[in-house]
Order: sequence, then C-alpha cells, then structure tokens
Amino acid sequence: MMQHPTIAGALGKERHAAFLAEAEKARLVREARAARSAKSPMPGLAPRRLFRIPATRSRLARLRPARAR
Repeated sequence: MMQHPTIAGALGKERHAAFLAEAEKARLVREARAARSAKSPMPGLAPRRLFRIPATRSRLARLRPARAR
C-alpha cells in the first residue's frame, strides 16, 4: 500500500521520537539501578547492626515478676 510522502515522513519522525524516549528511559533506569547498588561513600558512618543477646536464665528471671520466681 502506498502512502503519501508527508504521512510516511510524519510516521517516521513519530517512530524516531518514541525510540529516543524509550532509550532515555532505559538510560535513567540503568543509572538508578547503578546508584542503588553503589557502595556508600563513607561506610564507617553506616548504622551498625545490633546483635541480639540470647536470653539466659538470669536475664529471664529479671524479666519475670517476683511472685512467679
């Protein structure tokens, strides 16, 4: 099917604009993913994880009311 040259040109420009928009979106997604996976510039200032201290019998005794002991 033949198209008028102006219609074909307009469709080509539209396709080209859509391709550029998709490429820009992909670039932004790659940059965001890289920023998330990058290490912190100051790892010494990262919050430290608190390790849970196991509850021993003496600690449990302090938590129980006096009547239950």
